[in-house]
Amino acid sequence: MKLAVQEAAYGFTDVYKLTAAQITALGTTNQVKIATLPSGGIVTQAAVFEVVNFDGTSSNLTLDVGTTTADPDEFIDALDLDGLTKAAFCTGDGFTVTDSGSDTVAGARNGIVNNTASALNIVAEPTFTGTVTAGEWLICLTILDPGPLAQ
Repeated sequence: MKLAVQEAAYGFTDVYKLTAAQITALGTTNQVKIATLPSGGIVTQAAVFEVVNFDGTSSNLTLDVGTTTADPDEFIDALDLDGLTKAAFCTGDGFTVTDSGSDTVAGARNGIVNNTASALNIVAEPTFTGTVTAGEWLICLTILDPGPLAQ
């Protein structure tokens, strides 16, 4: 969901709520579009925030978020949702600083630019085995789009 001006004052422009029911319904087709990265735009921040604690038999519930359909991990990479304490920021391959403050990828940058002529889908990809019976997470993004300024 694109946030209104007063909501965006909290630093994010897009928020997607991911629930246990959605994860279960996705099954093996486990990707869902959560936002769009416009041509010339940049994602400067990505966060996952736990609203409702995880419950179920899965001990390997993970989440990837990004634009590459084959492995969408530019913004959030292999985040352990069933082990998440409360929040994680910028853990993907395209960010230099992770939630632990470490540099994870040589040559990574602080933001992912869509330097193409077309918009890109941003997808979330939860994966798990077993069951996911409870849990709710917010996937929060800051997407800057200079395009409208050219109007």
